[in-house]
Formats: sequence, structure tokens, C-alpha cells
Amino acid sequence: MDQVTSAGPKPGLSDDAFALLQDIVGRKGALTVVDMLDDDAALRYRSFFPVGEMLIGLRFHENDPSRLGMRNGNTLKIVDGKIAVEPRRHMMFTPPLVPHRSEHIYGFWHINDEQELAMNLTLSETRRVTVLIEGFPKRGRRDRFAWFCTSCLNPLYMREVETGRVGLPGFYAVEEDAFEVFNSELSLRTCKRCGTVHPHAYSIFTWNDSEEQKAARAAS
Repeated sequence: MDQVTSAGPKPGLSDDAFALLQDIVGRKGALTVVDMLDDDAALRYRSFFPVGEMLIGLRFHENDPSRLGMRNGNTLKIVDGKIAVEPRRHMMFTPPLVPHRSEHIYGFWHINDEQELAMNLTLSETRRVTVLIEGFPKRGRRDRFAWFCTSCLNPLYMREVETGRVGLPGFYAVEEDAFEVFNSELSLRTCKRCGTVHPHAYSIFTWNDSEEQKAARAAS
């Protein structure tokens, strides 16, 4: 009989490996499938939704005004003390704590503790979508809604929420309250350095816009 001279591991499974594989096979899971061409996809996935350890957000852009979509604008970031226009590419990355916003989509600077990845996909001649991916908010993660002077970038106002503790419903509740406070107080929107008055803040949910918010969204 030939002798085994290899110094490799013994054949078979260790008890720990067997238990791990048995546990994996027995887990209950669900497939998450998104058809981006569905007529109701733009409304159904307009916010963020959890997928495993990730949050996914879809931002549809339509050339057809009869369909539900968002007006296309530049992605802006504050880098080295000035506003930079990020070229739209197939894949865009935002590191943590970098203020960023999308023109005409949300009228505030988002600053969070998570890195974000955006992928821009063309679905048809008239329809495109931006897929936003970030880590699911764990305890301790904070998001911030901030405003800076549009002329000199002097800080005007900020609200902070511990998204990892309050979840997405708490995130949107604080966001809405921040808008109400900022929009109702002219002193908050007026720069103490140069006197420029900031336009009204607005969210991704266009149906909630006041007349002032509609004007601000159209402008920027």
C-alpha cells in the first residue's frame, strides 16, 4: 500500500467546518431582484431600501416628461474649500465626511460617516438611473444636513442624526424638521460674512415642495 507523504491537511471536514456549512445550507434567505424598467420602479425605489448589509437607492432620470423621474443636474462636492463639479461617469465614489449634493434633486449638503458609491446606467434612449450604494447604518453612524453660503461657503446651519440608532424613518423625520427650521428663519439663511441669502432647502420628494422650494429646485 502506498504511503501518504503529503504534509497537507487530513481529508474530510473538521467539526467546525461541518457545522459552518450545515448552518449556511439551512439559512433562510431571499433574492432581491429589481426590474428598473417597471413603470412603478421610480416611485417604489425612490428612497433607500435595505439589502443585506447595504442600503440601495435608485434615482431615475427621464427625458420623457410624462414619466416620473428627476431633472438631471451636476453632482457637487466641497473639496479644498471650494465647490467642485464632479464629472458624471459610470462609477463615482464619495469618501466619508465629504459634503455632497445633486443639483435639482436635494437642496442641502449631505455629510455622513459612510463612504458612498454611485453607478450611472443607461436603460433606454429616454431613461437613465443612478444606483446609490452605501453600508447599512450601524449604531454610532451619523448623517448631517448642512448648508453653506452659496457665495463664500461660510457655514450657515447643520442638523445631525444618529441614523444607526433611529433608522431611516428617524433620518427623514430629522431631515424634514431641519428643512422647516432653516426655511422659516431668514436669519439662518442669511450669511453673516457677506449677507447672501440662501434659497429654500428641499428634499428628493418633489410632491412636498412649497412654491419657494419649487423655485429653489428649478434654480439649483
